[in-house]
Amino acid sequence: MSRKGMAGMIQLNKLRLDEKRRDLAELETMRENFTQSLTKLQEELVAEQKKVTEYPVVSIAYAGYAQKVAARKLNIVNSILEIDVNIEEMKDQVAEAFKELKKYEVVEQREQGRKIVERNKRQQNDLDELALNIHRRRQNLA
Repeated sequence: MSRKGMAGMIQLNKLRLDEKRRDLAELETMRENFTQSLTKLQEELVAEQKKVTEYPVVSIAYAGYAQKVAARKLNIVNSILEIDVNIEEMKDQVAEAFKELKKYEVVEQREQGRKIVERNKRQQNDLDELALNIHRRRQNLA
């Protein structure tokens, strides 16, 4: 593959990897938000329970409220579980994108190393030829 083609593939794979990482970060943020919602909901439930113990009149409405809170908690927990699955899948995709990027980077490094070896070899051949010509001239002058 040409130098430009390899650089393009590396750039493309870097962009893909960055996109996967952003998607993963977004999923983790969503999970954190759901976790915070669950914590807040639990705190609200505790506060309502405290009110029920202080004001028995409120206990009539508490049963319906508790059922709604339980349903919301269940929805949030299910959402967290679903996001956890998505996070694991995205982690796999990030790892795969990273491997793909590294593959192209290693190929490019090897190509650069090969070119350096070729350049050094050409330079050494030029220096050897120059030294041989100098040696021949000295032989002819002697």
